[in-house]
Amino acid sequence: MIRTGFTLIEMLIAVVIIGMVGTAIATAIGGVANQTFSLERKTVANWVATNQIAQIRIEQRKLSNVRPEGKINAQVYMAQRQWEVETVTHATDHPWLRRLEVDVYEIADGERKGPYDHLTAFIGRY
Repeated sequence: MIRTGFTLIEMLIAVVIIGMVGTAIATAIGGVANQTFSLERKTVANWVATNQIAQIRIEQRKLSNVRPEGKINAQVYMAQRQWEVETVTHATDHPWLRRLEVDVYEIADGERKGPYDHLTAFIGRY
């Protein structure tokens, strides 16, 4: 006798296989979305740090003295997010040269998260 169609067990096995494949695909897509968001956040944090260093270099051109040592925190709004930029100025062996350490944190829900970027730069007296 020739049978046509599928039995109930065959249908259940097919549904289980489709469910497992669907779960695996959904998990992979979720991981890609998280990676994309993380890369975008790190990229914007790098832009914030680079802008901070450029701003300090422009300000330094107006001054005739060396930038003082110390730590400065600033709030920046970029890419529809609030960022906190922590800039620490260190002395170097040369009296006219300073080392800048810039860390960028994201402010989310009133909480500081990160740092998502860290840059080191050197600026001179002139």
